[in-house]
Amino acid sequence: MLDAGLEPTVAVISDDAQMADALADLPLRLVKNPTPELGVSRSIAIGLSALPETIDAALIAVGDQPYLTAEAIAELVRAFLPGQIVVPRYGDHRGNPPIFDRRFIPELLRLRGDRGGQGVIDAHPEAVIEVGLPAAMGDDVDRPEEWPA
Repeated sequence: MLDAGLEPTVAVISDDAQMADALADLPLRLVKNPTPELGVSRSIAIGLSALPETIDAALIAVGDQPYLTAEAIAELVRAFLPGQIVVPRYGDHRGNPPIFDRRFIPELLRLRGDRGGQGVIDAHPEAVIEVGLPAAMGDDVDRPEEWPA
């Protein structure tokens, strides 16, 4: 996100001190989610609430897509139009990170449980702009042994 020039960049983390230490020297705002057990919706709300009210849009990313490049993120940003939602397509499926126009932030803040922005995307098919990206960029890493060397 930083290499793509996104500002401000907010990272929502748990109380894990190692994570905070690993990110401490980066030019981003760290905010803690004290209740990660409430699901991803809580992290989304915390991150969105940490952004300035004057933003035009918010890109919501996950931290486990090591193959996603700054160039791909820039491509998503270039596709953004006011009032729209930009969603990457990796082969036969949509994925992260979507970009939501500010008009969708109230809906994102109302999410509950382990639900991300897909419900908001599904509720507004007329607003969706899909951007095709290489399928491998959508791969996520769930275990340390899957992390690229």
